[in-house]
Amino acid sequence: MLIAWIDFDMMKWKLLFFIFLSWISHLQASEPDHKDLILRKVLTAYRIEPVTITPTYMGAKEKLGQMLFFDPIMGGPNNTTCATCHVRSKGSVDGLPMAVGIGSSGVGEQRLESPDAFVIPRNVLPFFNRGESSFTALFWDGRVQIGENGSFESPLGNKLPKGFENLLAVAASFPQVEPDEMLGRSVRRGGEKQATYHADLVDKTVDPDNFKERTLNVYSNLVKRLLGTPSASTPMQSEYRKLFQAAYPVTSEFDITHIGNALAAYISLAFQLKPAAWDNYVKGDLSALSQQQKEGAMIFFGKGRCVVCHSGNEFSDFKYHGIAVPQLDVGKHGGYLDYGRAKATGLAIDRFQFRTPPLRNVTRTGPWGHNGLFTTLEEAINHHFNPIPLMFAAQKGRPREAEIAGRLLSYRSPILAEIYPMAPSDVRAVIAFLEALQSDPILSSDEALPKSVPSGMNQFIVE
Repeated sequence: MLIAWIDFDMMKWKLLFFIFLSWISHLQASEPDHKDLILRKVLTAYRIEPVTITPTYMGAKEKLGQMLFFDPIMGGPNNTTCATCHVRSKGSVDGLPMAVGIGSSGVGEQRLESPDAFVIPRNVLPFFNRGESSFTALFWDGRVQIGENGSFESPLGNKLPKGFENLLAVAASFPQVEPDEMLGRSVRRGGEKQATYHADLVDKTVDPDNFKERTLNVYSNLVKRLLGTPSASTPMQSEYRKLFQAAYPVTSEFDITHIGNALAAYISLAFQLKPAAWDNYVKGDLSALSQQQKEGAMIFFGKGRCVVCHSGNEFSDFKYHGIAVPQLDVGKHGGYLDYGRAKATGLAIDRFQFRTPPLRNVTRTGPWGHNGLFTTLEEAINHHFNPIPLMFAAQKGRPREAEIAGRLLSYRSPILAEIYPMAPSDVRAVIAFLEALQSDPILSSDEALPKSVPSGMNQFIVE
């Protein structure tokens, strides 16, 4: 009995000692250290507030948007849709340097296997938090943006249909009219095969080279394809008509704005993010960040000057900057050039400028850059303060790259001249801080993915 009592007493003291150590550890973790004191000043100086989550749910409009998001009926050749390039398990992108559009199948790397595939010379941008009002410009070149008077500006100019509820809804209506992305091509421009033909989305009487006329024609025909008429419709069209009527119960005539608004409602819900470790730290949880992440935050907001462009809760100023990214002999303009913002504004001063990418979940959305040049975040960060190594490497076997190198450097943002060169340890610390911006969507995959779509073409319902 005596031995048992001694053993019990020893266990009790060990337990008390363990509790005491845990208490001391908690006190130490909750006490701000030197880095915390500096970061408190940073939060005050940059007026950084805790992120607030807007309550949302899967209503009738979101349900319609969900079906449209995953249904290949939205693409001219019936082989592309939003979910083709925006895959949940790949960080809401496709994991490729540049997107693959019409003429292919599958998702991600599978899309590179088709010889008929058309490559879109831009890296896919993620969808995280795109429903937030802070997103005042969308796409790499900002061709869809909020104007100075609060109006929606787009490539359609004053031809943009009235009725879009937000900027994301406007942007969601443009991939369907891009020939290589979702629409498909005319026969004389590469659409001689079913997998690349725009089919019934463009009337034969419409000039395929007249962007505005063709776009409005596609909008009209897409609604007809989805809904038919009340007196003549397929089972698929009847199902879509029910979905549209549930989403818009007081509307009898539907147009592209109803499609865009539904897509925006779903994207806003499905890709809204939970608070990240950084948000918890901002709220006062000093243990939310590791010491290396705190060091990275100090560099990000301090000598690295990252915050000059990557500002706000989404870590973007939504402005346009040039960082002399090599062109890689591909581009949207002239076969091997991508003029970026200049194509949207028509101003030479905007050449090779691209919108500052937001950084939430940036660690999950590689490769990076407008053409997917950067295979690691380390490469991307290093290029900001020293573009020469990658520019030199890109010139090997590409004589045109050497010819344009001087022009790229001349359009490099002057802000970058003030960046403090980072040591490898600094870069690692910044990447650690970026990992503190990771978080999962609020909606689970089971909730975000439909069981099937009205057309029955379910190949893009993948996590």
